[in-house]
Amino acid sequence: MNMAGGRTRILLGAALGLVGLLALAGGDAAAGSAVPYTDPDAVGSIGLCNQAGQQITSGSVTAKPFAWRAVSTEPAPAPYNNAGRTATLVAYQPQQALPPGDWSGAQMTSSSSYTNPANPMAAATANDQSLQDIIDQYPPVWDGFLQLRMYLSTADKQAFTLHYPTLDIQVTGTTWRAVGGSPVNCASGTAVSIESVLLPSSTTTTTSTTAAASTPSPAATPTTAASGQGKGAAVGATPASDAKSSPSRGTPAGSAQASGSGRAVATTQTSDFPVVLGSALAVLVVLAAAVVLVLRRRRLTTEPSASGSSLDSSSPISSPTSSSSTKGDTP
Repeated sequence: MNMAGGRTRILLGAALGLVGLLALAGGDAAAGSAVPYTDPDAVGSIGLCNQAGQQITSGSVTAKPFAWRAVSTEPAPAPYNNAGRTATLVAYQPQQALPPGDWSGAQMTSSSSYTNPANPMAAATANDQSLQDIIDQYPPVWDGFLQLRMYLSTADKQAFTLHYPTLDIQVTGTTWRAVGGSPVNCASGTAVSIESVLLPSSTTTTTSTTAAASTPSPAATPTTAASGQGKGAAVGATPASDAKSSPSRGTPAGSAQASGSGRAVATTQTSDFPVVLGSALAVLVVLAAAVVLVLRRRRLTTEPSASGSSLDSSSPISSPTSSSSTKGDTP
């Protein structure tokens, strides 16, 4: 009986110890997930939505954009609830040595016009930053936390920063998760980022058409090579090595691969040869004419002197005189 009671006490003690360990672990986990700061200017909460219109509470820090829509649970106060109303999502870096009003941060979205002033919204595009971009600038130095705020604006008014809705997120490695917050209706209205209005749609939306357009097609490559203009580099039909070796970039003429058409390069070289040959022949003709002219002038100069010397040697006039004088002396 004593042995059974001892075993019972041992088992009861072990169970109580296990319960205590579980309670301690749960308490540590709860303490670790609690936000270590308070912001007296925070009013309301922010919920994040994905592209399918569903609220999300965690994700990857490299996702771009970080979230497709941010929705506030706090209505926009007047006059920020008029027709020119806009909202912007901003991320801040909590620091223990500074009050929340002195924290540093950066915009995560551009300003967005929204339809429902009861739930202000900020829309993101594929051109916006990822959370990793913010982390690179403002690391989460206080227990891995970053604070999201939504600022409201309207025409001819400064941004309303006296009070703002917030969401605290904790970064662990390459993931983030929301701590606290409230449920939101992602479909309670619509929002349009100013980027979608001012920038081309290809830079603000994520589609598969961009990757498909850059894939070389069998029909496009021969057409580009035949043209010899390097147009394949613009549509993705010609490899990058061919585009870099285009003649316009200084590739030596005669490289058929560089120009996209060896025939065009050969024609350029052959058309230069008659010009060079004709110039050389013209120079030779001019030199030959000059030589002939010089030789002719020298011949004209030497012929009169030679004729004079022959007359002096023959002496046809002095011969009769000599002869007559000889005859006169003869008796």
